[in-house]
Amino acid sequence: MSGYLQPAEKLVISGDISHEWESRQAVSRDASIFEVMPAGVISPRSVEDIRRSVVWATQETRAGRPVSLTARVGGTCMSGGPLTSSYVLDLKKYLHNVGKIDTVGRSITTQSGAMHRVIEEKTMAEGLLFAPYTSSHDICGIGGMIGNNASGEMSIKYGPTSSNVATLKAVLSDGNQYKFGPLTRAEVEKKKQLATYEGEIYRRVTALLEQNKDTIAANHPRTVKNAAGFQLWELWDRHEQVFDLSRLFVGSQGTLGIVTEATLKLVKRANFSRMIVTPISDLMNLPEVVRTTLAYEPATCETFDHFTYELAEQYHPEDAARAHVAKGKHIVILSVFQGDDQQHTDVLAGQAKEKLESLGHETFWIDEPATIESFLNIRRWSFKMLLEHPTPGTRAEAFLEDTIVPLDRYGEFLTQLEAILREYNMIYTYAGHIGAGSIRLVPLVDMEADGAAERVMELETRVNDLVIEFGGSISVDHNDGIIRTPYLEKQFGSEMVRLFEEVKLLFDPLGIFNPGKKVGGTYDDALKYIIRENVA
Repeated sequence: MSGYLQPAEKLVISGDISHEWESRQAVSRDASIFEVMPAGVISPRSVEDIRRSVVWATQETRAGRPVSLTARVGGTCMSGGPLTSSYVLDLKKYLHNVGKIDTVGRSITTQSGAMHRVIEEKTMAEGLLFAPYTSSHDICGIGGMIGNNASGEMSIKYGPTSSNVATLKAVLSDGNQYKFGPLTRAEVEKKKQLATYEGEIYRRVTALLEQNKDTIAANHPRTVKNAAGFQLWELWDRHEQVFDLSRLFVGSQGTLGIVTEATLKLVKRANFSRMIVTPISDLMNLPEVVRTTLAYEPATCETFDHFTYELAEQYHPEDAARAHVAKGKHIVILSVFQGDDQQHTDVLAGQAKEKLESLGHETFWIDEPATIESFLNIRRWSFKMLLEHPTPGTRAEAFLEDTIVPLDRYGEFLTQLEAILREYNMIYTYAGHIGAGSIRLVPLVDMEADGAAERVMELETRVNDLVIEFGGSISVDHNDGIIRTPYLEKQFGSEMVRLFEEVKLLFDPLGIFNPGKKVGGTYDDALKYIIRENVA
């Protein structure tokens, strides 16, 4: 610790700097399986404070006293993204201002330390919504959503966070703040002519994309969504002829700079909705059910498994009773259709139901608002029920919770995934955004047993191998963090990882921004930081 205390005294900001045990302990965990005690916590009051912190970290690192900055807001990340042994940059404490809504342009500008629930309250009052509506929407922060490229149940219609950010600002390694957003080819050429760090970024990133376009194209994930690695596939919109560097920062977990502000796109809230539910006994029917449903453009297409339903029977019996058509089924598919016209919404849902039943898949109208809410609650509570009611001597461990594979192979994938879990005799639940091909699988593990951490990493390796074998991605919403960064080379190969390293080096040559995430994280790092106790 003493090696960090002395340098921090050289940092002068209007915000707070703390090395107290209590403040460090408060940010030593997120929602992942890890704990990392930081050296200190910096709470900036302004962008100038962030700029000074970056300059200080750069100076100390150059002087042989390595210091890094890891941004944090809500601390709900499930991959260990905001954890560090150096300095946490707490954006939530002071940098949470939210601007006025542009109702015409349907956007809102906010500092990255703002909480999603504040945005939600403001936008809903205007009949609008920030569409990446995550399950943790009442406790997560905007900065974390941007860092992870988070998404929720409406992602099949509106996409992840990257599709819903208009522009953003970030402080980069030179200590200056820059704005990033969509640019035309002519505007990109003007940026490249700048004799500044910003100009260098545009020159080198566009050159990297052009010189390695075949490698990048060959490694484009085959899934609907992906959060693994840096999103080099997303920077050029060839159809619109637009280049957007903000898409590189979204999903970068604060490894390229400190995002300070974002202008978020908003969508109009639907006035009407209709739910249909399709219970499934045979997993091999899953692809056909979901593919058929998606043809009628639902706003959400979610799932939960029979273990989740059994927990609901025990701990939320009224909800389980209302959702009784799920009883005895392997999984259920919940599809919600939305629109501004009830008749049109009902027609779409009815056509989907009719088509599913013509294929032999029993499907139910869910009309009662209380029953609709019960189905949605059971899906949203899948992880929470395990977390709050674990088998004695275990804890819910979120380390297999972010997989995605192409939909046409999902039945076979889930069958093999469940077989692996049975080998370990683990109780688990899964639920998720099945319309996009992703699920959240969380097992109960006795973390105090001998070799428990090693078994966790062994299982992580086996499941990631299975995901890659099926053409999927190891990260879709919760990002790489400590847990999945070591597996990026398995998914993408050495050439693509080399490109990720080049991007990191361009933006962060001294490694002062959240090191060990996206680039450089190892299996041993993950093993070292796993919490080895059953108390949450």
